[in-house]
Amino acid sequence: MKLKKLVLMALIGCSIVALSACSAKKHYNQAGVMEEGGAETSGIGENENFVGAGEMGGANAERKNTFYFDYDRSSVRDEDKPRIYANANFLIANSSKKVIIEGHTDPRGSREYNIALAERRANAVAELLVSKGVNPGQIRIVSYGAERLAAPGRTEQDFQLDRRAIIVYVQK
Repeated sequence: MKLKKLVLMALIGCSIVALSACSAKKHYNQAGVMEEGGAETSGIGENENFVGAGEMGGANAERKNTFYFDYDRSSVRDEDKPRIYANANFLIANSSKKVIIEGHTDPRGSREYNIALAERRANAVAELLVSKGVNPGQIRIVSYGAERLAAPGRTEQDFQLDRRAIIVYVQK
């Protein structure tokens, strides 16, 4: 009888541990980048050490460094290119600065498709920076897909705000 109770208690204990592991909180580093189990990182600067939010942060900088995309597209809009080129000029003049380019999508589509599309969007911005002379070692790509929505609603206006790439300045 004691053995049955001991086995039952061990099973209950293992179940509790397993369930609590499934509900682990997401952890973000100082740059606001999820460290475990969330976003996919790849591409330019993948192995570089990118930590810490830089002085280029703040709401105003985020608006200037956010670039929106059309539905199911990853080509940069012509009206956004001058702002991307301005970022390129800053990075060329400040070769110690690094950026993370975050790719995002609206919630429509599968997780895999959204991660890939968000990566293409971030890469499109990175390609423009590199084409202007930015060292690829200054750039890291992070694809969030639909994990970090800009707008919680389900209207086309909300979806438009979700389809974006953001240049985030970081420090070593």
